[in-house]
Amino acid sequence: MHTGFVKLVRAFFVLLALTACAGPRAAAPGPAPTPAPVAMPAMDFGGQRVLILPVQAAEGVGTRDEATSELVFALAERDARTQWVTPEQLRRALRGTPGYAADPGALPGDAYVHHGERTIVDPLASVVRRYSALAEARVVLIPRAARWMPGTGGGRVRMTAAVVDARNGRVVWHGDAEGDARPAFDRAALASAAAALAERMLVAEGR
Repeated sequence: MHTGFVKLVRAFFVLLALTACAGPRAAAPGPAPTPAPVAMPAMDFGGQRVLILPVQAAEGVGTRDEATSELVFALAERDARTQWVTPEQLRRALRGTPGYAADPGALPGDAYVHHGERTIVDPLASVVRRYSALAEARVVLIPRAARWMPGTGGGRVRMTAAVVDARNGRVVWHGDAEGDARPAFDRAALASAAAALAERMLVAEGR
């Protein structure tokens, strides 16, 4: 038998043995699971004025204005004692003071955590202070996002928000909540997420 051919056959069987020893190939890791909704304990605003800013990001849930409208309704329904200042009221005040501050629908980005503490910093902190002064409301609610979260057989809307003390930028509440499961996104999915966020954020009246 030709020497070169013998070497080729031997190499083939060595490669085959090494492949068998390696065992089955590990499956590629799938996407990381979405973290479950978390939130701080519910708050009681004690009837004070609270400014609501517009929802900042909307993904797969219609428009930001629709998400904002549902959240404003849910908050007022959950807590009628609080003097809610709506985004539209703020925008009317801004139109009366041109150049005072930019539209609240496009806030500067912020991590909401700095040096291990939950707080906002400039430029967001400065803008929020301006809104707060114009609305005469020290407490400001920032709805950070509303997103459609796909799942088996449909999905849910998740809303995320932070409540800040405009005077010092401290985050006094943060959290997120998911609405009812739906076969596909619709306005009811958005409304249920807004109601869930309001429930997580606010102590019910009379408690």
